Amino acid sequence: MNTYAFDQGWQKERDRLAGIESLFDSYSTRRLADVGVSEGWQCLEVGFGAGGVALWLAERVGSTGRVVAVDLDPRFLDGHGRANLEVRKHDVAADPLEEAAFDLAHARAVLDLVPDRQRALERMLSAVRPGGWLVLEEIDIGGIMTAALAHYTHPPEHAALYERITRAIEAAGRATQFDPNFGARLVGAFTEAGLVNIAAEVHTPLVVGGTNGWIPGIVENVAEVLVGTGLVTASDIESFLALTADPSFRYAPTFMVTAWGQHLA
Repeated sequence: MNTYAFDQGWQKERDRLAGIESLFDSYSTRRLADVGVSEGWQCLEVGFGAGGVALWLAERVGSTGRVVAVDLDPRFLDGHGRANLEVRKHDVAADPLEEAAFDLAHARAVLDLVPDRQRALERMLSAVRPGGWLVLEEIDIGGIMTAALAHYTHPPEHAALYERITRAIEAAGRATQFDPNFGARLVGAFTEAGLVNIAAEVHTPLVVGGTNGWIPGIVENVAEVLVGTGLVTASDIESFLALTADPSFRYAPTFMVTAWGQHLA
């Protein structure tokens, strides 16, 4: 297995990425607005996925601002048509970024997938100018949080299946150096990095079956790998996908931790 958890060439990849946007873009953009993103800001969006937050930022900063959006797979912002939005193919843990150039650096569900996440965090922070903001959003699903997520399934008799699937996702992810609990460590990482005015929140929506493709997309994308963990069967996968397509089913997809802090160095 390579170090990236998902097959980027998968035919439904855009649908999977659009799924996380529909779940969490409203949280993300509200937080970015609250830290002050406005006309004229210089912003860095790391791992932009389907591009929703990058496009929001470009609209928010206006013609006097600038957004640099980077991703290993930048195809979903091809032809975006915004003069103030620059799109780059980029590996945040390996490729350079401008030093002290941005008022904001933001990433969501990115660094937990990067093997050298400390280096990636340092690169993002070095790109933020003094007085600027770092906003990171990362999931927290492993360990005790797996049972907590299963607690929110309805009807409750499906909780055991939901927990098995989530534990398989955790086990498969760890084989790629994915950290399913990185969200819980964000405040500590920000403190160690010397950020100030640090704050955070934990949130998740409850999803009605058949209305969102993010978690089903993850499971379908890596189904063979999940079965390979020995924690679930192919029948479990089939049952899970049917369940998450059923409008009578409700579930919590993941806990997302959003942390923000100001760089004064």
